[in-house]
Amino acid sequence: MVEKEEVGGGISEEEAAQYDRQIRLWGLEAQKRLRASRVLLVGMKGLGAEIAKNLILAGVKGLTMLDHEQVSPEDPGAQFLIRTGSVGRNRAEASLERAQNLNPMVDVKVDTEDIEKKPESFFTQFDAKVIFCPVKEALEVDWSSEKAKAALKRTTSDYFLLQVLLKFRTDKGRDPSSDTYGEDSELLLQIRNDVLDSLGVSPDLLPEDFVRYCFSEMAPVCAVVGGILAQEIVKALSQRDPPHNNFFFFDGMKGNGIVECLGPK
Repeated sequence: MVEKEEVGGGISEEEAAQYDRQIRLWGLEAQKRLRASRVLLVGMKGLGAEIAKNLILAGVKGLTMLDHEQVSPEDPGAQFLIRTGSVGRNRAEASLERAQNLNPMVDVKVDTEDIEKKPESFFTQFDAKVIFCPVKEALEVDWSSEKAKAALKRTTSDYFLLQVLLKFRTDKGRDPSSDTYGEDSELLLQIRNDVLDSLGVSPDLLPEDFVRYCFSEMAPVCAVVGGILAQEIVKALSQRDPPHNNFFFFDGMKGNGIVECLGPK
């Protein structure tokens, strides 16, 4: 018989029944570690909603959803936690009710303050922090090296697409918008040529039709990537398996995912 919940990390009979399939999959001790973990999730767009769903269903002790932005008209297309008619509300607050209903055993909280204003001490209360941050430096690869040239043929074009989107965001201070589709499409193509040329690779590695996929989050892509990312968080918290190494790219049009090992420049 499983012990009643206690400070030492035990779980109750009710929790044992709730998480029975998971306990069979990765063991009771891993579930106990997961059940004692508090997670901070920063950013509640489509991908954030998928990560929140998976962590809440997995049975972490607590999840804090932090987002200071308001719900945009595009958000409900990929963010299933937000109810219709929530445009203008805080994005995290609009996600709370449905998130909590997924699993009443998890303590789900909302924080509407800008993460940039948080003191360092704020982050120490969490066992894992999920923060969507710039990855420009991590993606820098010297494609002139012999090792990189050898790897170029098997490197997914999604890597170069991400470089283009990062440059667009740097130049415009925003993501491509459907309101300015024509203008942004032309700019994306120009950035593609400039970025790939600067990397020393052919622009043909990224076909021109890539611009069609740059203007909104797609719910199926968020679901897949969110599932993979949540799985890696569960690995870290439960201490069951090592994380993947080191980039996961998912192509929503082809329906496949690739793990790339991209070394620093």
